[in-house]
Amino acid sequence: MFPLKDAEMGAFTFFASALPHDVCGSNGLPLTPNSIKILGRFQILKTITHPRLCQYVDISRGKHERLVVVAEHCEQSLEDLLRERKPVRVTVLKISQRTISIAEVIHETLMGSRLCLAAVHQLDGKHNLTYLDE
Repeated sequence: MFPLKDAEMGAFTFFASALPHDVCGSNGLPLTPNSIKILGRFQILKTITHPRLCQYVDISRGKHERLVVVAEHCEQSLEDLLRERKPVRVTVLKISQRTISIAEVIHETLMGSRLCLAAVHQLDGKHNLTYLDE
């Protein structure tokens, strides 16, 4: 894991869709809850490191399919800067280069992403661009 630098830790929660209680698989055994499947897939996300990607730190499963994800988080996003209409020190060319480098890493890991959204492009105190796909 890369050092946090100017970033902080953030947590977000969500609920996995619950399965019906009386449904069984084709083998007659109960189906695996969706939150358990997500926990397994999350282990892959923890291994992906890149200087321009926010790190996923941990995931915790609570009652009723509730999941809490802890990840590196920057306070300001590119969307925030564009909304404030303040001049951005990061040029469009730098943003494009960094987005393409992030897209390459995500493509290599065969993950889907939402790179087109300005809200997921986060900026640290020195306006270095990082990316978190929530």
